[in-house]
Amino acid sequence: MSRIDNLSVNRKLKVLAGIGGAFILLWVTLRLFPPLHLWPLTVVPVIVAAWFFYEAGALVASGGAWLLLFQTPLEKTGAVVIATLTLCLLAFLLGWGQRRQKDVHRKVLRSSLTDALTGLYNYGYFMDSLEREIGRVARYGGAVTLVMFDIDHFKLFNDRFGHQAGNEALKDVAEVLRKEKRESDIVARFGGEEFVLLLPGGEDGGIETAGRIRSAISQIRVPVGGKATAQLTVSAGIATYPASAATKEELLDRVDKLLYYSKNSGRDRISVAPARKRLAVM
Repeated sequence: MSRIDNLSVNRKLKVLAGIGGAFILLWVTLRLFPPLHLWPLTVVPVIVAAWFFYEAGALVASGGAWLLLFQTPLEKTGAVVIATLTLCLLAFLLGWGQRRQKDVHRKVLRSSLTDALTGLYNYGYFMDSLEREIGRVARYGGAVTLVMFDIDHFKLFNDRFGHQAGNEALKDVAEVLRKEKRESDIVARFGGEEFVLLLPGGEDGGIETAGRIRSAISQIRVPVGGKATAQLTVSAGIATYPASAATKEELLDRVDKLLYYSKNSGRDRISVAPARKRLAVM
């Protein structure tokens, strides 16, 4: 089970626990105390439910608070005023608490999916997506194409211009990938200076998209101090499942070998494996 699935399951368990806890607290307080004495006691369970269990817990706890309000005699003005003010305060605290929890949850989810430097999907998310896409193709037919890019001479770039310039280069390449990919494509940082692009469909779409990306990256000029800039190029390998690989592992291995075939053939080019027994170089 992936980290995202674990987060979803944990959140659902918290919601169920919050609902159950809210009902138990409401039942106990109704049994032990007169309604007019319950308002201070509702503050803590309502806030706790909203804080930890998001909308479901907040809804249950707020419903309990309104139930208590309806049990308050309306002729007792002081009690009604206290009840109303309490609900207004709770509404504010609930909104603030839920927003804070959602922001935290969103940050945790984002950090589990994306690379901190480039903002692209990370290795873990890519591997989950690759497995899912291959499973879809195996079940329903079709094809999925994998492209792996590597920035040419990146170690030399870092040694010459420094790691800050190297980081800027990685971010510039990531931005090109983000802009040039199709809406249905998944792009991720595979590790170091390597990036991957996962495309539903056959190799033609992969070749066209990879060529467009390679051309756009060659136009990048990375500031390296003063008015000086440095050019980037990338090498790439392309393979398609199931035409050129029978498994996920074979697809990754074939793309990796094609990438290094491009590098050994002069760099700044794309190598393609349209069939399992043939290599073509662009």
